[in-house]
Amino acid sequence: MMFGTFFNMVLRAMLIIVLLLTGCEKKRGILIGDVAPQISGTDMQDRSVTHDTIKGKITVVYFWTNSCCGDSLKLLEPLYRRNKDKGLIVLAINEMDSKKDIESYAITNRLTFTMLRDEGARLFKKFSVFGFPTVFILDRNGTVREKILGDIQTNKLEKLVERQFDIQREIDAQYEKIRSR
Repeated sequence: MMFGTFFNMVLRAMLIIVLLLTGCEKKRGILIGDVAPQISGTDMQDRSVTHDTIKGKITVVYFWTNSCCGDSLKLLEPLYRRNKDKGLIVLAINEMDSKKDIESYAITNRLTFTMLRDEGARLFKKFSVFGFPTVFILDRNGTVREKILGDIQTNKLEKLVERQFDIQREIDAQYEKIRSR
C-alpha cells in the first residue's frame, strides 16, 4: 500500500515537472486573432516573398502537398483571379514535394498565384501545421482571421475571403467618416 502511494506521488511530481518545463503556450499553435508568423521564402520564379509582400492585402496561406491536396489547390485559381485586383494574395506553401514537381504542377494547372517551396519546413513549424491542407486567412494587418484544418469547399472559402473584404470595406468607411469630421 505504501509503495503505491509513493509511486503515485512520484508520478504526479514528474508530470508537474514535465508541464513546467515544456510549457503549455509552446504547443498551442496559431489561433484566430493571433498575428501570423513572419513569412519569408522564395517563389518558383526565385522572387523573394516576405511579410512585406503581403502587407496590406487579404492573404490565403494554403499549406499543401501534391499527394493529398493537389486537386483542391487548383480550385483556388478562379478565386484568386476574381479577387486579385481587390487585393487578394494566395500563398501555396509546400514542403514535401520537390521544386521541380511543384513547378510542373503549377504549369500543368495554369496556376498564377504564388507558390513557395518551404525548405527545411520553417514555415510549417512557425504556423504549427500538422496536417494537409491547412489554410489560414490573414487580414490586411497580418492577423489570422480564419484557420481551416483539412479540406474546404471552394465556395465556402470564397465566402470567408469575401467576409474579410466586407469587414475591411466597413473599417475603411468608418475611418473615412471619422477622418472627415
